[in-house]
Amino acid sequence: MIHGRPVRVRFAVHGAALKVKELSPTVSNEMLYHAFSAFGEVERAVHIVDEKGRPTGEGIVEFERKPSANEALHQIRDKVFLLTS
Repeated sequence: MIHGRPVRVRFAVHGAALKVKELSPTVSNEMLYHAFSAFGEVERAVHIVDEKGRPTGEGIVEFERKPSANEALHQIRDKVFLLTS
């Protein structure tokens, strides 16, 4: 939960990637990377920005292995997952 809003996590197009929604504008790529590294090796984590460089509140986390993405999804989907600075 970030700023009173639950973080939503779903599978993205990349087979070992997750799409993360409801991110606070203060969440950086580095914060996202480190938070999801708890579930396995992360290849890339990006907080998506619009054409003006403003965060959209959505991000993509790509894991090296699909089991790591599955574990993250399983652990986070029905629980509170906090990203703090």
